[in-house]
Amino acid sequence: MADEGSSATTTGHAPIAGPLASGTTPSLTLARSLNCDSNALLSMPPFDLFVAQLSSDSTEARVDAMKKLSIVGDAMGTKDTIEKLIPYLNDTIAKSEDSDEDDEILLLLAGQLAELVPGLVPGYEAMPLLPTLERLCCIDETVVRDKAVETFNKIVPLLLPGGKYADGMPFGLLRTTAQRLASADWFTAKVSAAGVLPTMYAFWNAHAPRGAAADEVRREFRILFKDLSEDDTPMVRRSAAKNLGRFVEAVAGLTKSADEMIKSGVAQPAVADENKRLVTFEIVPIFQALSADEQDSVRLLAVSCAGSVGCGLAREPSVTADVVLPVVRGGCADLSWRVRHNLSKAFATVTGSLGFVGPKHIARQTEVFKLFSGLLQDSEAEVRAAAVENIARMAQLGGADLFQAHIAPLLPALADDLVMEVRSKLAQTLMDCCDPSICTALTDEIILQEFRPLLENFLNDEFAEVQLHILSKLSRVSHLLGQMDVVVNSILQMARAQNWRVRDAVGRLLPFLAEARGVSFFEDHLLEPWLKIMSDQVADVRAACIAGMPKLLSVCGSEWIMQEILPNYIRMYDESQSYLTRITVLRSFAALAEKDGENALNISDTLMDQIVSLMLRGLTDSVPNVRLIAARGLGLVTISGQCDSGVMKSKIVPALNDLVHQEQDIDCRYQCQLALEAKV
Repeated sequence: MADEGSSATTTGHAPIAGPLASGTTPSLTLARSLNCDSNALLSMPPFDLFVAQLSSDSTEARVDAMKKLSIVGDAMGTKDTIEKLIPYLNDTIAKSEDSDEDDEILLLLAGQLAELVPGLVPGYEAMPLLPTLERLCCIDETVVRDKAVETFNKIVPLLLPGGKYADGMPFGLLRTTAQRLASADWFTAKVSAAGVLPTMYAFWNAHAPRGAAADEVRREFRILFKDLSEDDTPMVRRSAAKNLGRFVEAVAGLTKSADEMIKSGVAQPAVADENKRLVTFEIVPIFQALSADEQDSVRLLAVSCAGSVGCGLAREPSVTADVVLPVVRGGCADLSWRVRHNLSKAFATVTGSLGFVGPKHIARQTEVFKLFSGLLQDSEAEVRAAAVENIARMAQLGGADLFQAHIAPLLPALADDLVMEVRSKLAQTLMDCCDPSICTALTDEIILQEFRPLLENFLNDEFAEVQLHILSKLSRVSHLLGQMDVVVNSILQMARAQNWRVRDAVGRLLPFLAEARGVSFFEDHLLEPWLKIMSDQVADVRAACIAGMPKLLSVCGSEWIMQEILPNYIRMYDESQSYLTRITVLRSFAALAEKDGENALNISDTLMDQIVSLMLRGLTDSVPNVRLIAARGLGLVTISGQCDSGVMKSKIVPALNDLVHQEQDIDCRYQCQLALEAKV
């Protein structure tokens, strides 16, 4: 920016102000591509500049213009954007049958239109954008169509309420748009039609007046979707299969996706009898046909929608057993590994949507878990890896008994899998099984019995990624580490690992080991690794020790910190040859003034005096970065409320005031001022 400014000054041009400031003007290269002199360019209004760039022969200029469409809209304001910019785009692209714009520009346009709504253009005034998006939905390039469909689906739900439309709008425009896309001669428009029909159907559910007319439009949408699912072109059927889940949820009147409902554990919302009938007799046949399609690219997308179909049927076991379960059986035994892979990724959601809950349905639950165990033993590693990711959620859905009967026996073989990705996913999902927010079905006894040998193997895995999945989440079972001697020994050995991320994870885990094994264990076995990590060459590894100080204080107490930790830290500070070491020590001291989660902050007066003394010492350091950290630390001490008022008045406030007046570094002065303001 300095070079550009000096260049402008040298040539005598005034800097651009007003709506075109802050980077909305083209570069010099782009300016030369425009057919106008430099003085005219400087005074050109935003819209005229945009049109000039977009009309240029330079592809670079047109791309730059389209990238800044939302910025130009902001500069023009809402009124001019609606009255000038959107009609221009509509005239030059939507109504141009022979538009030969580059796909890159069209892709940018599809994305930029989404940026205009609702921030600049209110949703109820966004209807003029739909013709442009409809044109983009018919483009041959896939990424352009996908982005246009994404933007279309964002804008349509915002059209109401609040709009002042002519009679029948926006419903009439949406209906005719769906008809044109779905009945087009070329497959590209039909592919997009399958993507926008679910949103249109949901829009009718939310806003259309009740009555026979609205019911007729919804019936027409269902017919259009059915025709798309039976199209001769595989690409169209694939798009129908891809969007089938959203269409089922719209027909059933669901406001959340099946995946969201199953993951959150919320009760199945009621599905109106009429909607359930429509799903059963009109949508289920589409689901079954697409799941049996001759193209595996269609089948793999259809079977993954089984969860949405189950929720659309209100998770009634008697219905899902006849409709959804056979498709799941077929998907698990499909000859195409891609179909099995896609089903594996969504298997927990599918299982939850079947509604097989309670002793009454134990036989069907068992069958589902047998199907899942088959996927865990699949011959394709991609299928096994995808299935493994569902273990935690499957354990929560089925409970401890089904987990131990069908999943636990397979874990040792998966832990020894030759493919690293499978082992990595398993390490991650095992720790998810110990996360109360994901799975509460497994007791501590089961975790110790089934997981302890696996954790020991994973910590000695040759790949750091596998080790990190365990180390980064091992704090979830910190209360059990007292019964995992081999695991603890492995952690201690990994404190010297070559991979810095492993050392970082070990550093964050050591305070939890102190909590699990006791203070004496930390003194005998963990203090030396802790000090080595504190002196690590990688800043993030040192930060692990800083982050662990509040936990260490809550576990060990102020007296122990003063006797065992502070003398070592002060020695490191005194002997430091690099300012980075002094910064690390200061940040560690300051971290003691922060709370450990919900635990009350309890620092002894003696420890607080030590903290304040070192911070005041840091204020006199020759390196500005150290002084800045010391001032920030005094701010944390002040905020904590643990410091004696006499110390504040006699030591901290005078030192900060002196530095505010004497300090030449602006950042240091700012931190000192913040610390003084924290006192107030």
